[in-house]
Amino acid sequence: MNARQNEVCLLYSESDKAIASLLEDALNYYSINVWKAQNISIGSKIINQTTEMLDKAKFVIVLWSNNSVKSALLKNLASEAKKNNKILIPVLIENIRIPGEFLDIQPAYLVNWDGDHENEQIVKLWRLIQDKVLKYRSKKVGFNQFIAIFGLVLTGLSVIIAITTPEVRCFFKLQCSENTSSEKTIKSSEVTSQSPVETDLPNPIKSTPTPQPIIENPLPNKTSAPTVPDKNNPSIQQETVSQQSVEVEGFIFKLKSCKRLNENVKCDVLITNTLKDRELRLYGNYTSKRSKFLDLEGITYPADSVEIDAIKNNYYVSTQLIQNANVRLSVSFIEIPLQVKKIQVLNIQAEGFDSPKSLKDIQFRDIVLSK
Repeated sequence: MNARQNEVCLLYSESDKAIASLLEDALNYYSINVWKAQNISIGSKIINQTTEMLDKAKFVIVLWSNNSVKSALLKNLASEAKKNNKILIPVLIENIRIPGEFLDIQPAYLVNWDGDHENEQIVKLWRLIQDKVLKYRSKKVGFNQFIAIFGLVLTGLSVIIAITTPEVRCFFKLQCSENTSSEKTIKSSEVTSQSPVETDLPNPIKSTPTPQPIIENPLPNKTSAPTVPDKNNPSIQQETVSQQSVEVEGFIFKLKSCKRLNENVKCDVLITNTLKDRELRLYGNYTSKRSKFLDLEGITYPADSVEIDAIKNNYYVSTQLIQNANVRLSVSFIEIPLQVKKIQVLNIQAEGFDSPKSLKDIQFRDIVLSK
């Protein structure tokens, strides 16, 4: 999930409700939860609720139109969000001039937008929110680490203070005071100066040892034979890590690797057709048909392109697979934050199987990105 609940607040005029709903659907498509400030011009109860949500939100999206620029309440809420250091994102839905107070912020341009989730401005908006959330969480983790280290330092200081007391240092033989050492010397001298006490106890009887019988030619000690490891024992054999593979309707998809190169990630999959010769289509990023991966934070990253048989395309590639022949598929992702070290789910969409519903999801899980 790119943004947690209540992190994104959407301000708009009541007359722009339709476009606001489309924008909410588009952001939800990218796993961004949006709270819409509905009917903000009606009643104080709604206004109070909107103000409360603005306090909790980290991102405030404002839809600017001919109607919204005339709303004093909407402008006041946007101004308050800016003063409180919220991340303000203006969105133009009509060709109008944004109020002067907000001219210093580059707006997203969604004039005549039809609700397409793949719109360039929508993708940029999603990436902006995603990057800001990652930076915020990194700062939060860093602060928590600072608190933990500070606690350890305080604990260490407490230990140092404790061992500096004379009693503790003497106990650990680090250093004893002169009084303590002199007292020990006096006591030891008194003990040694005393003469031993004479007793009338008789001398102990000296007993002669009983001779032990001599055993001639004793048997040698039995020694246990060294244990020979059983090579056939599976517990002794070194385990090998098998590559992930998925079989769907006679196609075998075997994940070879997912490698990172700076901010780009490339996943290679070996595909084998075990049945008759047939065509297979692999999707990159084509409308609602797309390959993607999900990281450990729940953030979804769509594929940028797919490549097979030296043919590369952003949308999809098709190939004729010969029976029992292997082909290599490469799925590329761009602008992946360096914080992403592991893929939770890699989902590749493919089409061309022998079934009524031909679109299939090929999934691999828990993939560590290699370099």
